[in-house]
Amino acid sequence: MSRYFVLAACLLAVQACTSIPVKLERELAAGRPVEGEIHGAYPDLNLYVFTYRNPKDFFEYVEVSMIAPDPELAMKLAALRRHDRVRIEGALMDNRSNQMHVELRALEVVKKYEGSPAVPTYEYKAHIPDDLRDKDNELFLVHAVNAGGTVLVVEHEDVVLPVYVTRPELTRDLARNDVVRLYYDIRSRPNRPVHLQLKDVEKPVEVVESVMALHGMPADIEGPLVLFPKSPQVLFNVFAVLQELPGNTQRQFTLVNFDDQAKFAEIRKKLQDAWDAAGPGAAVSGRNKLISTKVRVRAKGTFNEIDPNQANAQIVLSGVDSLEIFMQ
Repeated sequence: MSRYFVLAACLLAVQACTSIPVKLERELAAGRPVEGEIHGAYPDLNLYVFTYRNPKDFFEYVEVSMIAPDPELAMKLAALRRHDRVRIEGALMDNRSNQMHVELRALEVVKKYEGSPAVPTYEYKAHIPDDLRDKDNELFLVHAVNAGGTVLVVEHEDVVLPVYVTRPELTRDLARNDVVRLYYDIRSRPNRPVHLQLKDVEKPVEVVESVMALHGMPADIEGPLVLFPKSPQVLFNVFAVLQELPGNTQRQFTLVNFDDQAKFAEIRKKLQDAWDAAGPGAAVSGRNKLISTKVRVRAKGTFNEIDPNQANAQIVLSGVDSLEIFMQ
């Protein structure tokens, strides 16, 4: 089995399929409910993303934004968490973006996700849009890029922001986890969630660091240990090392071994043992992950970034000796 497919099976680097958006549109237009999972729910930003998948193929999916037309549905949205299973009814909205938006008519929670260990409710630190006012450019981390670059989502510090794109040739070659400098305006509509728009200048997008260019290069990263709790899609805890980036932004590199499952199990055990040794309460929420406050790791291996839509870049380790653990 190729390295890419092992990666996809283990760490869920996913790729959209055009047939799924069409199916979703037909189901909604017919008035039928559709079932899927919550990709992200950010009540403070009024940003909610629903993932609809082919039930026979996990890697065929589409992610759509959900809009509540009334306070009752808005309250239901605000109670959602990542990985919750939900059933929705509604209609696709006519908007200028290629990002699909569904105006909800009904929302039912099928199953609440209970992580183990649990990830506490996250308290955002950035203040958007205030932190972006009175300037015309800033560093961002690419969160998602789809539809030939017409759909772009970025992160500023700990906040996720959609970007309205009119020149996709400037963004279509970006990859998730790229560090970029954007020259932007803050759009007045919609004002929640806050949207950015690329400035009409010669070069509104500058790639500061391409994550795809790291592929195959030697890796040596030290930072706090990160845990992604096992979920309905991943059957074991996934560990990563956190990297601090310019502009108060962070990204993580998942720690893996693709060639030897026994060595991969030993790596996970070493990291889990360190996590457990730190004791309860030795971690803080990182939105959809836990960040240790007592365990730092140094990972030495090879950067692995196969697909521009890969959820996280990886560091491929030869074995447990590729890891140093520091207890604080």
